[in-house]
Amino acid sequence: MGEEDETTGEEMMKNHDEVPKMSAMDESLARASLTSGVHPPHADAIDYPLVTFFQMKTLPSDEHIQRGILDELAKFPRFRCKVEPVVEGNVSGKLQWVPSEIVFQKHVTRRDDVNSREELEAIKNELLVRPLQTDVPLFDVHVLSSSKVRSRNNTNNRSSDERSDGEENGGESSIKPVLAIRYSHAIGDGVHAVKVLEHIACGLDGEPVKMVHWKRSKKKKEFKNASAMMLDCLYFVWVFMVGFCRAVFTAFGPADNKTVIRDEPVKWSGKREITTSTPIALEELKAVRAAFKCTINDVVVSCIAGAVQRYMEARDCPFTKKPSTRVRAIIPFATIPKKEMENMKKDPYTLKNLFTFVSLRLSMGPCSATERLKRTMKKTYDLKRSPEAAITIFLNAIIGKLGSAMQKQTVYDYMSRHSMVLTNVPGPVERVRLAGIEVETVDFACANLINQVSVLSYAGEIRLTLVTDPEVVKDAHTIAEYFLKEIKSLKIAADKVSSEAAAA
Repeated sequence: MGEEDETTGEEMMKNHDEVPKMSAMDESLARASLTSGVHPPHADAIDYPLVTFFQMKTLPSDEHIQRGILDELAKFPRFRCKVEPVVEGNVSGKLQWVPSEIVFQKHVTRRDDVNSREELEAIKNELLVRPLQTDVPLFDVHVLSSSKVRSRNNTNNRSSDERSDGEENGGESSIKPVLAIRYSHAIGDGVHAVKVLEHIACGLDGEPVKMVHWKRSKKKKEFKNASAMMLDCLYFVWVFMVGFCRAVFTAFGPADNKTVIRDEPVKWSGKREITTSTPIALEELKAVRAAFKCTINDVVVSCIAGAVQRYMEARDCPFTKKPSTRVRAIIPFATIPKKEMENMKKDPYTLKNLFTFVSLRLSMGPCSATERLKRTMKKTYDLKRSPEAAITIFLNAIIGKLGSAMQKQTVYDYMSRHSMVLTNVPGPVERVRLAGIEVETVDFACANLINQVSVLSYAGEIRLTLVTDPEVVKDAHTIAEYFLKEIKSLKIAADKVSSEAAAA
């Protein structure tokens, strides 16, 4: 035991002095934070910080935040380094991580003037589009609460299980404190960000955080004759060719149709609105997965497509009845080699950006939820067999050598042709503590040039989060409601399939 603890201590000391190296991807994302973002000047956009909103059971104190969040983040080299040009003043040139300090007053903002849910939502929307401070490490923490909650916390020092009459009756003081952590994408991708949560949070019992791992239901192996194998080979060649063309030509091809969720051309209005669905049990999605032999991701993508279809129908969109309607999602695709996965386990404090994007066309047009899921399963299966991700990485490397202006234009051309960015993140299995306080709900959000759609699981439930332009997407909450209805429809179908299988 002593020898193992010594090694761990040495690794932590080494980690504390480490200055991380910047990859080409890191530079692009860091440059976005130092300038106007990842898009060219004519887009008039901003850099989009990644934001996680934690609804806390009680209000954390300054000491809680210092010890439970800032001190823990300081163990990660990228959280305690700021970004500077290698050549002073040349932001478009090479960039580097430079050791800095995490100062409470510069990184933590408290607001205790939030006295209604409307005010809370307005502040959360504003945090989505507020740039990060660039002369310090690229993250910040915001604590939002009402004055009554703060006053009670300071004077009564009551236990977390006690509730006032106002809270029971849904008054002003029923607004639970929200802790928001914002950080630049330059610090790390989604897979690595999960490592951060695992280290700054813990289970309610003090044990390490347990994360959900989504796996595909096993399919029975089928015997295939020579003709079937030949058809499979031809189909693989076709999928390869389509994937190659998508990777090479998407940024220069046609844009998605101008529907009620997308303007054409895409433009940045400076406004974004966050909308979150009511939670739904993860077990319902698992039941669908088991019945239809698919993945949780297949279910999520299919239900989002169905929700958009319902939203279009309710607003008499002219593309409602056309299965050929082009509504595509940009999917972040992790590109972590097996060796790198092993390194991540050995060195929990190293963060990287090892991802690219792939394009997925959603299954639109009027059809049953079951049929939409089957169509989605085929699309996602083909995408996994496609070389699109690998070719996109290769193209990004070439474009990266042509300068930041070319990079920004290519990113804009690619992104502006789609309707949304879609992320699906498995989270903690059970409730966790952050800064010593129990976390009731977790929402991940990010503003973007186009709609941002995220699904996050937490403590046995999932929630859909939409970040949309309120001037384009009216009543975004109805999309969240339709998403839940699509899941319910699939669950009914799944129960029927399971019943028939049991009867047989």
